[in-house]
Parts: sequence; structure tokens; C-alpha cells
Amino acid sequence: MDLSWLPKMLVPAVVGASFAAFRKLAPAKANVDLERYDRVESARMPTGTFSAITLSLGLLIAIGGFFALRGLNHLVGRADSDVLLQVFPVSVIWAFFPGFAALSVPWPLVIAVLRRSRFRDDAAYIEAQGSAKSGFDCYRIMVGMVLFLVLPIGLFTVLAVPERLTLTQQDIRWTHYASLRSEVFDYADARRATFVDGYRLRDGSLQSHPDLVIDFAGGRRFSANAVGDGSSTPSNQEIEILLEKTSLTPGHVRTLEDLK
Repeated sequence: MDLSWLPKMLVPAVVGASFAAFRKLAPAKANVDLERYDRVESARMPTGTFSAITLSLGLLIAIGGFFALRGLNHLVGRADSDVLLQVFPVSVIWAFFPGFAALSVPWPLVIAVLRRSRFRDDAAYIEAQGSAKSGFDCYRIMVGMVLFLVLPIGLFTVLAVPERLTLTQQDIRWTHYASLRSEVFDYADARRATFVDGYRLRDGSLQSHPDLVIDFAGGRRFSANAVGDGSSTPSNQEIEILLEKTSLTPGHVRTLEDLK
């Protein structure tokens, strides 16, 4: 049975079900016909100010968050000593959380600030218009997303900050996700090095993914691509250092399954 159509239908189905749930759990406010200014004495924001503020805040969160997380990752790596080479996670992983936060945080944050300011009528009007278009209380839903999606994702992202691979004169230090202690591989314990071409897909074809695998005493195994995004490959400099320090002559296999 061909189910290739299923993933294409899954996304719109989930979106539709989510909107239905939102309308049930957080129905639109009753004042959807709110006029732009209910009170004459209320201060008025210049046209386009709200959009400009939320857009600027979103860009600040996205760009600033990306560079802050990447910079913190490299800063933590400076704690290592006797460093020959360090490998950090690919930079793109630091873009997901700031990007998601940039889409979710500015709108409810600016609304919350305006509610407590002399521009409260603008906040009420913008909320009402959002609710009228979506059919649910946008402010409540957006705040819920920030609390139950953005914050947990942010926590998981921060836990990835220590992740790195450090090659020193004596050993390999692999600092895992959510860990401040490194897993250490002594070069002297290396027993076998093997170049791997890639891995096989379900249809039996070979997906190219070059790697260098080193087996250590005690049955431990290390991949030169230990810190990566699943599609990256170890640099020539990293491979040269590993082979030089372990003094091993590498073998070669097509996939890890071929390694006996």
C-alpha cells in the first residue's frame, strides 16, 4: 500500500485540529467589534508603530539569540586546556530556538506592555482584530506557546551549550549534551582505525557520509563526526591529528555493518 501521501496530509490535518482546539479552549473575546479608540482621551500610537516594534524585537531575538548561543558554546570550550583542535556543533543548531522565539514572543510581549501603558486602547484593538481573524483568543494562545513550547525548547537548547569535541596532546575529550564532564579517550588505548564511506538506506543504496571510526580498549568506539548535525564530515585536520596521535594505519569499509 502506497502511503507516500500521508506526510503531506499530516501537516494540514494537525494545523486544522490545533485551530479547532484553540477555538474550543480559548474562544475569541466578545469585543471583536471594538473600535480603534473607545476613549477620546486615550493616547494613540502612530500607524505602523506596533508592527515596527514587533518586527524589530523579533529580529533582535533571532539574530542576538543566535550569536549569543554560539558565542557561549565557544566560550565554554575555552575551559579546556592543552588544545590541539576543537570541534563545535554546526552553527545552524543555534538558530532554531532564537528563530522560533522571534516568531512567538514579540506579539504577546508588546501587547502585555501596551496593556499597562497609556496605549491600552491600541492593545485592546490589536487583540480584538487578531481574535476576529483567527476565531480564538490570540493573546492567551500565544502566551501559552511561550510558556509551554518556547521556554522548554530554550531549556533544551541551553543544555546543548557545553557540547564539543576537544583533541589534546594526550587524549580525546568529548563533552556530551547536557553534561559538564567530558568522556575521555586516551590515544594510547586506541586499537583500530577505520574509514567508513557511509550508511545504507532502506532500499539498499549507499548514502555517502565519510567518517573515521576508532575502536579503543574495553570495546569503546569513537566517531570523528561525534559532534555534528548528522550530515557533516570530519575535517582533514581532525583526521590527521587522530591518526598521528594514535599511530594507527586505518582500514576501510563501506558501512559500519561491514566492520567485523
